[in-house]
Amino acid sequence: MNSTVFNEIKFPFPYTQQVAWGDMDAFNHINNVIYFRYFETGRVEFFNKTNLWQLFDDENIRIVVAKLECNYVQEIKHPATIEIAVGIKKIGNTSLIVHHIVKCNGNIAAHGEGIIVATNPATGKSTPWTEKLRANFEQWK
Repeated sequence: MNSTVFNEIKFPFPYTQQVAWGDMDAFNHINNVIYFRYFETGRVEFFNKTNLWQLFDDENIRIVVAKLECNYVQEIKHPATIEIAVGIKKIGNTSLIVHHIVKCNGNIAAHGEGIIVATNPATGKSTPWTEKLRANFEQWK
């Protein structure tokens, strides 16, 4: 993904954290699976800051992660401070495509898309976003 595409996505709530010693692997850099945890941290921060967690509950929507991908750009070694950010790329009928970025020293270390799907808690089946949720997503897109 080129930087032009990154400029088209808003990343309104970057979250900064220290890399934990336990995030490293035997090759002395951050283990590849840890980036998915960083992506999760970014999504949780985004959903908290936008009040989406509460809106999902209010609108009787449960979300599930249907797909995650990660593109590794540069390694990160401990000690380091990273910035994690998430932005909405596309709003579908029952899904939301988000983009995750992990930066270290101002450079993108990893990025990737995630597909979040709205489900009905009673049936576990996908369900359309409510108008209230769609309107909320639009303000952050």
